[in-house]
Amino acid sequence: MSDAKGYKGLLKDPHFMKLFIAKIISRFGDSLDAIAYGYMVFEMTGSAVLLATLFAVNGIPSVIFNMISGVAVSYMPKKRVVFLCDIGRGLVVTLTGALYFLGLLEIWHLYAFTILNSTFEAFRAPAGMSLFVLLIKKDNYEHATSLNTSASTMAELIGVAVAAAIIGLIGSGGAIIMDGLTFFIAGLLILSIKSDKEVLTKEKLTFKTYYRDLKEGITYVGENPLIRAICLFAGGFSIFLVPFNALQTAYILDTLGLNEYGLSVLGVSFLVAMMVSSLLVPVFKQYLSYRWLFIIGGLVLGMSYFAYGLITMFKGQAIAYLMVALVSLVMGSTVSFIMVPIHITLFKQIDPDFLPRVSSLISIVSLSVIPFGGALMGVLVSFMAIKTLFYIFSIGLIVLFVLQGFNPIYNSFDAVVED
Repeated sequence: MSDAKGYKGLLKDPHFMKLFIAKIISRFGDSLDAIAYGYMVFEMTGSAVLLATLFAVNGIPSVIFNMISGVAVSYMPKKRVVFLCDIGRGLVVTLTGALYFLGLLEIWHLYAFTILNSTFEAFRAPAGMSLFVLLIKKDNYEHATSLNTSASTMAELIGVAVAAAIIGLIGSGGAIIMDGLTFFIAGLLILSIKSDKEVLTKEKLTFKTYYRDLKEGITYVGENPLIRAICLFAGGFSIFLVPFNALQTAYILDTLGLNEYGLSVLGVSFLVAMMVSSLLVPVFKQYLSYRWLFIIGGLVLGMSYFAYGLITMFKGQAIAYLMVALVSLVMGSTVSFIMVPIHITLFKQIDPDFLPRVSSLISIVSLSVIPFGGALMGVLVSFMAIKTLFYIFSIGLIVLFVLQGFNPIYNSFDAVVED
Protein backbone atom coordinates (compact mmCIF):
# COMPACT_ATOMS: atom_id res chain seq x y z
CA MET A 1 0.00 0.00 0.00
CA SER A 2 1.29 3.43 -0.95
CA ASP A 3 2.54 5.75 1.82
CA ALA A 4 2.24 8.67 -0.59
CA LYS A 5 0.30 11.65 0.76
CA GLY A 6 -1.32 14.49 -1.16
CA TYR A 7 -1.32 14.94 -4.93
CA LYS A 8 2.47 15.24 -5.14
CA GLY A 9 3.05 12.02 -3.23
CA LEU A 10 0.54 10.09 -5.31
CA LEU A 11 2.16 11.19 -8.56
CA LYS A 12 5.51 9.81 -7.29
CA ASP A 13 4.08 6.38 -6.50
CA PRO A 14 4.76 4.11 -9.52
CA HIS A 15 2.02 1.56 -8.83
CA PHE A 16 -0.68 4.12 -8.22
CA MET A 17 0.47 5.81 -11.43
CA LYS A 18 0.01 2.60 -13.41
CA LEU A 19 -3.55 2.32 -12.10
CA PHE A 20 -3.99 6.02 -12.77
CA ILE A 21 -2.70 5.86 -16.37
CA ALA A 22 -4.71 2.72 -17.10
CA LYS A 23 -7.84 4.56 -15.98
CA ILE A 24 -6.99 7.54 -18.18
CA ILE A 25 -6.40 5.37 -21.25
CA SER A 26 -9.58 3.33 -20.80
CA ARG A 27 -11.68 6.45 -20.15
CA PHE A 28 -10.31 8.03 -23.33
CA GLY A 29 -11.41 4.95 -25.25
CA ASP A 30 -14.80 4.90 -23.55
CA SER A 31 -15.43 8.51 -24.51
CA LEU A 32 -14.72 7.72 -28.15
CA ASP A 33 -17.06 4.75 -27.92
CA ALA A 34 -19.81 6.75 -26.21
CA ILE A 35 -20.19 8.91 -29.30
CA ALA A 36 -19.12 6.43 -31.98
CA TYR A 37 -21.38 3.61 -30.76
CA GLY A 38 -24.54 5.72 -30.60
CA TYR A 39 -23.68 7.28 -33.96
CA MET A 40 -23.09 3.83 -35.44
CA VAL A 41 -26.47 2.54 -34.21
CA PHE A 42 -28.22 5.64 -35.54
CA GLU A 43 -26.41 5.21 -38.88
CA MET A 44 -27.59 1.60 -39.06
CA THR A 45 -31.21 2.13 -38.08
CA GLY A 46 -32.07 5.78 -37.35
CA SER A 47 -34.06 4.39 -34.42
CA ALA A 48 -34.32 6.04 -30.99
CA VAL A 49 -36.26 2.96 -29.89
CA LEU A 50 -33.24 0.72 -30.61
CA LEU A 51 -30.98 3.06 -28.63
CA ALA A 52 -33.34 2.78 -25.67
CA THR A 53 -33.68 -1.01 -25.85
CA LEU A 54 -29.90 -1.49 -26.12
CA PHE A 55 -29.58 0.67 -23.01
CA ALA A 56 -32.11 -1.63 -21.31
CA VAL A 57 -30.28 -4.80 -22.37
CA ASN A 58 -27.00 -3.35 -21.11
CA GLY A 59 -28.39 -3.33 -17.58
CA ILE A 60 -29.65 -6.92 -17.49
CA PRO A 61 -26.29 -8.77 -17.09
CA SER A 62 -25.17 -6.16 -14.57
CA VAL A 63 -28.17 -6.92 -12.37
CA ILE A 64 -27.78 -10.69 -12.71
CA PHE A 65 -24.01 -10.93 -12.33
CA ASN A 66 -23.61 -8.26 -9.67
CA MET A 67 -25.49 -10.71 -7.46
CA ILE A 68 -22.55 -13.07 -8.00
CA SER A 69 -19.54 -10.83 -8.64
CA GLY A 70 -19.53 -9.01 -5.30
CA VAL A 71 -19.10 -12.31 -3.49
CA ALA A 72 -17.01 -14.15 -6.08
CA VAL A 73 -14.45 -11.34 -6.39
CA SER A 74 -13.76 -11.61 -2.64
CA TYR A 75 -12.24 -15.03 -3.34
CA MET A 76 -10.11 -13.89 -6.28
CA PRO A 77 -6.95 -11.77 -6.73
CA LYS A 78 -8.36 -8.35 -7.62
CA LYS A 79 -5.60 -7.42 -10.05
CA ARG A 80 -6.15 -10.60 -12.05
CA VAL A 81 -9.90 -10.01 -12.26
CA VAL A 82 -9.44 -6.43 -13.48
CA PHE A 83 -6.86 -7.54 -16.06
CA LEU A 84 -9.01 -10.38 -17.47
CA CYS A 85 -12.10 -8.18 -17.64
CA ASP A 86 -10.20 -5.45 -19.49
CA ILE A 87 -8.87 -7.96 -22.01
CA GLY A 88 -12.35 -9.47 -22.42
CA ARG A 89 -13.94 -6.08 -23.03
CA GLY A 90 -11.14 -5.21 -25.46
CA LEU A 91 -11.89 -8.33 -27.53
CA VAL A 92 -15.64 -7.66 -27.63
CA VAL A 93 -15.31 -3.98 -28.53
CA THR A 94 -12.67 -4.61 -31.18
CA LEU A 95 -14.82 -7.32 -32.77
CA THR A 96 -17.81 -4.95 -32.82
CA GLY A 97 -15.85 -2.25 -34.62
CA ALA A 98 -14.25 -4.71 -37.05
CA LEU A 99 -17.59 -6.25 -38.06
CA TYR A 100 -19.11 -2.82 -38.65
CA PHE A 101 -16.03 -1.69 -40.58
CA LEU A 102 -16.42 -4.76 -42.84
CA GLY A 103 -20.18 -4.28 -43.23
CA LEU A 104 -20.95 -7.54 -41.40
CA LEU A 105 -22.46 -6.17 -38.17
CA GLU A 106 -26.10 -7.06 -37.57
CA ILE A 107 -28.63 -5.97 -34.97
CA TRP A 108 -28.42 -9.24 -33.04
CA HIS A 109 -24.65 -8.72 -32.72
CA LEU A 110 -25.31 -5.42 -30.92
CA TYR A 111 -27.45 -7.14 -28.32
CA ALA A 112 -25.06 -10.08 -27.86
CA PHE A 113 -21.95 -7.90 -27.54
CA THR A 114 -23.74 -5.51 -25.20
CA ILE A 115 -24.56 -8.42 -22.90
CA LEU A 116 -20.95 -9.70 -22.96
CA ASN A 117 -19.49 -6.26 -22.26
CA SER A 118 -21.88 -5.64 -19.41
CA THR A 119 -20.99 -9.03 -17.91
CA PHE A 120 -17.27 -8.21 -17.86
CA GLU A 121 -18.04 -4.82 -16.30
CA ALA A 122 -20.12 -6.46 -13.56
CA PHE A 123 -17.01 -8.31 -12.35
CA ARG A 124 -14.53 -5.52 -13.02
CA ALA A 125 -16.27 -2.82 -11.01
CA PRO A 126 -16.07 -4.39 -7.52
CA ALA A 127 -12.57 -5.74 -8.22
CA GLY A 128 -11.39 -2.32 -9.39
CA MET A 129 -12.74 -0.62 -6.28
CA SER A 130 -10.97 -3.15 -4.06
CA LEU A 131 -7.71 -2.76 -6.00
CA PHE A 132 -7.90 0.99 -5.42
CA VAL A 133 -8.24 0.42 -1.67
CA LEU A 134 -5.28 -1.98 -1.72
CA LEU A 135 -3.05 0.69 -3.25
CA ILE A 136 -4.13 3.78 -1.30
CA LYS A 137 -4.00 4.49 2.43
CA LYS A 138 -7.26 5.49 4.05
CA ASP A 139 -6.13 9.02 4.92
CA ASN A 140 -5.37 9.72 1.25
CA TYR A 141 -8.66 8.56 -0.29
CA GLU A 142 -9.90 12.13 -0.81
CA HIS A 143 -6.86 13.26 -2.80
CA ALA A 144 -6.69 10.00 -4.77
CA THR A 145 -10.41 10.12 -5.59
CA SER A 146 -10.27 13.75 -6.71
CA LEU A 147 -7.12 13.14 -8.78
CA ASN A 148 -8.61 10.03 -10.38
CA THR A 149 -11.86 11.83 -11.18
CA SER A 150 -10.13 14.88 -12.65
CA ALA A 151 -7.68 12.94 -14.78
CA SER A 152 -10.32 10.51 -16.01
CA THR A 153 -12.53 13.42 -16.92
CA MET A 154 -9.66 15.10 -18.78
CA ALA A 155 -9.14 11.88 -20.77
CA GLU A 156 -12.86 11.73 -21.55
CA LEU A 157 -12.76 15.37 -22.54
CA ILE A 158 -9.98 14.77 -25.05
CA GLY A 159 -11.76 11.69 -26.39
CA VAL A 160 -15.07 13.48 -26.84
CA ALA A 161 -13.34 16.51 -28.36
CA VAL A 162 -11.67 14.44 -31.08
CA ALA A 163 -14.43 11.83 -31.51
CA ALA A 164 -16.27 13.64 -34.31
CA ALA A 165 -13.01 14.21 -36.21
CA ILE A 166 -11.98 10.55 -35.77
CA ILE A 167 -15.40 9.36 -36.94
CA GLY A 168 -15.04 11.62 -39.99
CA LEU A 169 -11.55 10.27 -40.68
CA ILE A 170 -11.87 6.52 -40.07
CA GLY A 171 -15.59 6.05 -39.48
CA SER A 172 -17.45 5.04 -36.33
CA GLY A 173 -16.22 1.45 -36.75
CA GLY A 174 -12.61 2.60 -36.68
CA ALA A 175 -13.26 4.72 -33.58
CA ILE A 176 -14.76 1.70 -31.82
CA ILE A 177 -11.70 -0.40 -32.72
CA MET A 178 -9.54 2.32 -31.14
CA ASP A 179 -11.59 1.93 -27.96
CA GLY A 180 -10.93 -1.83 -28.01
CA LEU A 181 -7.19 -1.23 -28.22
CA THR A 182 -7.27 1.04 -25.16
CA PHE A 183 -8.67 -1.83 -23.10
CA PHE A 184 -5.70 -4.04 -24.04
CA ILE A 185 -3.22 -1.33 -23.06
CA ALA A 186 -5.00 -0.65 -19.77
CA GLY A 187 -5.13 -4.37 -18.96
CA LEU A 188 -1.39 -4.79 -19.45
CA LEU A 189 -0.69 -1.81 -17.18
CA ILE A 190 -2.90 -3.31 -14.48
CA LEU A 191 -1.06 -6.63 -14.79
CA SER A 192 2.26 -4.87 -14.05
CA ILE A 193 1.06 -3.31 -10.77
CA LYS A 194 2.56 -4.57 -7.52
CA SER A 195 0.31 -4.21 -4.50
CA ASP A 196 0.34 -5.43 -0.92
CA LYS A 197 -0.27 -9.14 -0.68
CA GLU A 198 -3.98 -9.80 -0.52
CA VAL A 199 -5.35 -11.92 2.27
CA LEU A 200 -7.80 -14.17 0.47
CA THR A 201 -10.03 -16.67 2.20
CA LYS A 202 -8.83 -20.24 1.97
CA GLU A 203 -12.40 -21.48 1.70
CA LYS A 204 -13.68 -22.65 -1.64
CA LEU A 205 -16.51 -20.72 -3.23
CA THR A 206 -19.55 -22.98 -3.04
CA PHE A 207 -23.27 -22.31 -3.13
CA LYS A 208 -23.28 -22.45 0.67
CA THR A 209 -20.43 -19.94 1.12
CA TYR A 210 -21.88 -17.73 -1.63
CA TYR A 211 -25.26 -17.58 0.08
CA ARG A 212 -23.62 -16.92 3.46
CA ASP A 213 -21.41 -14.12 2.11
CA LEU A 214 -24.25 -12.53 0.17
CA LYS A 215 -26.44 -12.58 3.27
CA GLU A 216 -23.63 -11.00 5.31
CA GLY A 217 -23.28 -8.25 2.70
CA ILE A 218 -27.02 -7.52 2.74
CA THR A 219 -27.01 -7.47 6.54
CA TYR A 220 -24.00 -5.13 6.54
CA VAL A 221 -25.85 -2.67 4.31
CA GLY A 222 -29.06 -3.04 6.29
CA GLU A 223 -27.35 -2.26 9.58
CA ASN A 224 -25.60 0.89 8.29
CA PRO A 225 -28.15 3.72 7.85
CA LEU A 226 -25.92 5.92 5.68
CA ILE A 227 -24.88 3.10 3.33
CA ARG A 228 -28.51 1.98 3.15
CA ALA A 229 -29.60 5.53 2.25
CA ILE A 230 -26.93 5.75 -0.48
CA CYS A 231 -28.05 2.39 -1.85
CA LEU A 232 -31.70 3.49 -2.12
CA PHE A 233 -30.70 6.88 -3.52
CA ALA A 234 -28.66 5.18 -6.27
CA GLY A 235 -31.78 3.48 -7.62
CA GLY A 236 -33.81 6.67 -7.79
CA PHE A 237 -30.94 8.66 -9.26
CA SER A 238 -30.44 6.11 -12.05
CA ILE A 239 -34.08 5.88 -13.08
CA PHE A 240 -34.47 9.63 -13.51
CA LEU A 241 -31.35 9.86 -15.69
CA VAL A 242 -32.43 7.08 -18.07
CA PRO A 243 -33.84 9.41 -20.79
CA PHE A 244 -30.68 11.53 -20.81
CA ASN A 245 -28.36 8.51 -20.93
CA ALA A 246 -30.39 6.40 -23.37
CA LEU A 247 -31.59 9.07 -25.80
CA GLN A 248 -28.71 11.54 -25.88
CA THR A 249 -27.71 10.69 -29.45
CA ALA A 250 -31.28 10.89 -30.74
CA TYR A 251 -31.76 14.18 -28.87
CA ILE A 252 -28.78 15.82 -30.59
CA LEU A 253 -29.20 14.36 -34.08
CA ASP A 254 -32.99 14.26 -34.35
CA THR A 255 -34.61 16.52 -31.75
CA LEU A 256 -32.12 19.39 -32.21
CA GLY A 257 -31.25 18.61 -35.83
CA LEU A 258 -27.50 18.90 -35.21
CA ASN A 259 -24.68 16.65 -36.48
CA GLU A 260 -22.05 14.52 -34.75
CA TYR A 261 -20.25 17.69 -33.68
CA GLY A 262 -23.25 18.46 -31.49
CA LEU A 263 -22.47 15.27 -29.56
CA SER A 264 -18.91 16.47 -29.07
CA VAL A 265 -20.07 19.92 -27.92
CA LEU A 266 -22.33 18.34 -25.29
CA GLY A 267 -19.66 15.91 -24.13
CA VAL A 268 -16.76 18.36 -24.08
CA SER A 269 -18.71 21.01 -22.17
CA PHE A 270 -20.02 18.47 -19.68
CA LEU A 271 -16.59 17.00 -19.04
CA VAL A 272 -14.75 20.34 -18.78
CA ALA A 273 -17.16 21.40 -16.04
CA MET A 274 -16.92 18.02 -14.32
CA MET A 275 -13.11 18.08 -14.34
CA VAL A 276 -12.85 21.60 -12.95
CA SER A 277 -15.52 21.05 -10.29
CA SER A 278 -13.85 17.84 -9.06
CA LEU A 279 -10.67 19.81 -8.33
CA LEU A 280 -12.70 22.53 -6.61
CA VAL A 281 -14.57 20.18 -4.28
CA PRO A 282 -11.97 20.59 -1.46
CA VAL A 283 -12.21 24.38 -1.90
CA PHE A 284 -16.01 24.46 -1.74
CA LYS A 285 -15.81 22.12 1.25
CA GLN A 286 -14.33 25.01 3.25
CA TYR A 287 -17.62 26.90 2.90
CA LEU A 288 -20.28 24.20 2.56
CA SER A 289 -20.65 20.80 4.18
CA TYR A 290 -20.55 17.71 1.98
CA ARG A 291 -24.24 17.27 2.73
CA TRP A 292 -25.11 20.65 1.22
CA LEU A 293 -22.74 20.21 -1.72
CA PHE A 294 -24.54 16.95 -2.45
CA ILE A 295 -28.05 18.43 -2.21
CA ILE A 296 -27.38 21.74 -4.01
CA GLY A 297 -25.48 19.87 -6.73
CA GLY A 298 -28.48 17.59 -7.25
CA LEU A 299 -30.98 20.46 -7.48
CA VAL A 300 -28.86 22.30 -10.05
CA LEU A 301 -28.41 19.04 -11.97
CA GLY A 302 -32.19 18.64 -12.20
CA MET A 303 -32.73 22.22 -13.35
CA SER A 304 -30.07 21.99 -16.07
CA TYR A 305 -31.56 18.66 -17.20
CA PHE A 306 -34.92 20.48 -17.60
CA ALA A 307 -33.16 23.20 -19.63
CA TYR A 308 -32.16 20.68 -22.32
CA GLY A 309 -35.83 20.48 -23.25
CA LEU A 310 -36.03 24.26 -23.64
CA ILE A 311 -33.16 24.26 -26.15
CA THR A 312 -35.46 22.58 -28.70
CA MET A 313 -36.87 26.03 -29.58
CA PHE A 314 -33.58 26.60 -31.43
CA LYS A 315 -33.77 23.39 -33.50
CA GLY A 316 -31.49 23.44 -36.52
CA GLN A 317 -29.99 26.82 -35.63
CA ALA A 318 -26.32 27.51 -34.96
CA ILE A 319 -27.19 29.00 -31.57
CA ALA A 320 -28.33 25.53 -30.47
CA TYR A 321 -24.67 24.49 -30.25
CA LEU A 322 -23.98 27.36 -27.84
CA MET A 323 -27.06 26.59 -25.74
CA VAL A 324 -26.10 22.91 -25.51
CA ALA A 325 -22.61 23.94 -24.40
CA LEU A 326 -23.90 26.30 -21.70
CA VAL A 327 -26.41 23.86 -20.24
CA SER A 328 -23.87 21.02 -20.35
CA LEU A 329 -21.33 23.18 -18.48
CA VAL A 330 -23.83 23.73 -15.68
CA MET A 331 -24.94 20.10 -15.56
CA GLY A 332 -21.41 18.73 -15.66
CA SER A 333 -20.27 20.96 -12.81
CA THR A 334 -22.76 19.28 -10.45
CA VAL A 335 -21.58 15.69 -10.88
CA SER A 336 -18.52 15.90 -8.61
CA PHE A 337 -20.52 17.61 -5.86
CA ILE A 338 -22.86 14.61 -5.87
CA MET A 339 -20.42 11.75 -6.40
CA VAL A 340 -17.27 12.71 -4.44
CA PRO A 341 -19.02 12.66 -1.01
CA ILE A 342 -20.58 9.30 -1.87
CA HIS A 343 -17.31 7.71 -3.07
CA ILE A 344 -15.26 8.91 -0.11
CA THR A 345 -17.97 7.77 2.31
CA LEU A 346 -17.97 4.30 0.77
CA PHE A 347 -14.17 4.02 0.84
CA LYS A 348 -13.87 5.21 4.45
CA GLN A 349 -16.88 3.64 6.11
CA ILE A 350 -17.02 0.18 4.55
CA ASP A 351 -14.79 -2.57 5.90
CA PRO A 352 -12.43 -3.57 3.02
CA ASP A 353 -13.55 -7.20 3.38
CA PHE A 354 -17.12 -6.11 2.61
CA LEU A 355 -16.32 -3.53 -0.07
CA PRO A 356 -16.80 -5.80 -3.14
CA ARG A 357 -20.10 -7.12 -1.79
CA VAL A 358 -21.45 -3.74 -0.74
CA SER A 359 -20.39 -2.00 -3.97
CA SER A 360 -22.07 -4.79 -5.94
CA LEU A 361 -25.28 -4.47 -3.92
CA ILE A 362 -25.32 -0.72 -4.58
CA SER A 363 -24.72 -1.43 -8.26
CA ILE A 364 -27.57 -3.94 -8.29
CA VAL A 365 -29.98 -1.36 -6.91
CA SER A 366 -28.67 1.30 -9.30
CA LEU A 367 -28.61 -0.92 -12.36
CA SER A 368 -31.79 -2.90 -11.71
CA VAL A 369 -33.81 0.11 -12.82
CA ILE A 370 -31.98 0.37 -16.15
CA PRO A 371 -33.64 -2.60 -17.96
CA PHE A 372 -37.03 -1.37 -16.82
CA GLY A 373 -36.17 2.27 -17.55
CA GLY A 374 -34.67 1.52 -20.96
CA ALA A 375 -37.66 -0.63 -21.96
CA LEU A 376 -39.99 2.12 -20.73
CA MET A 377 -38.11 4.69 -22.84
CA GLY A 378 -38.44 2.41 -25.87
CA VAL A 379 -42.22 2.53 -25.42
CA LEU A 380 -42.58 6.18 -24.42
CA VAL A 381 -40.33 7.59 -27.15
CA SER A 382 -42.63 5.99 -29.73
CA PHE A 383 -45.40 8.48 -28.96
CA MET A 384 -43.80 11.15 -26.72
CA ALA A 385 -41.22 13.77 -27.68
CA ILE A 386 -37.76 13.41 -26.16
CA LYS A 387 -37.97 16.94 -24.75
CA THR A 388 -41.17 15.98 -22.90
CA LEU A 389 -39.40 13.00 -21.36
CA PHE A 390 -36.58 15.32 -20.27
CA TYR A 391 -39.11 17.65 -18.61
CA ILE A 392 -40.89 14.85 -16.73
CA PHE A 393 -37.80 13.03 -15.50
CA SER A 394 -35.89 16.20 -14.60
CA ILE A 395 -38.75 17.25 -12.32
CA GLY A 396 -38.61 13.80 -10.73
CA LEU A 397 -34.87 14.25 -10.15
CA ILE A 398 -35.42 17.63 -8.48
CA VAL A 399 -38.05 16.10 -6.17
CA LEU A 400 -35.61 13.28 -5.30
CA PHE A 401 -32.96 15.74 -4.10
CA VAL A 402 -35.51 17.86 -2.24
CA LEU A 403 -36.42 14.72 -0.31
CA GLN A 404 -32.73 14.02 0.41
CA GLY A 405 -32.56 17.47 2.00
CA PHE A 406 -35.08 16.36 4.62
CA ASN A 407 -33.14 13.16 5.41
CA PRO A 408 -30.95 13.82 8.48
CA ILE A 409 -28.82 10.75 7.75
CA TYR A 410 -26.79 12.80 5.24
CA ASN A 411 -25.39 14.81 8.14
CA SER A 412 -23.18 11.72 8.53
CA PHE A 413 -21.38 12.57 5.27
CA ASP A 414 -19.08 15.05 6.96
CA ALA A 415 -18.53 12.96 10.08
CA VAL A 416 -17.41 10.01 7.94
CA VAL A 417 -15.27 12.03 5.53
CA GLU A 418 -13.47 13.90 8.29
CA ASP A 419 -12.92 10.75 10.38
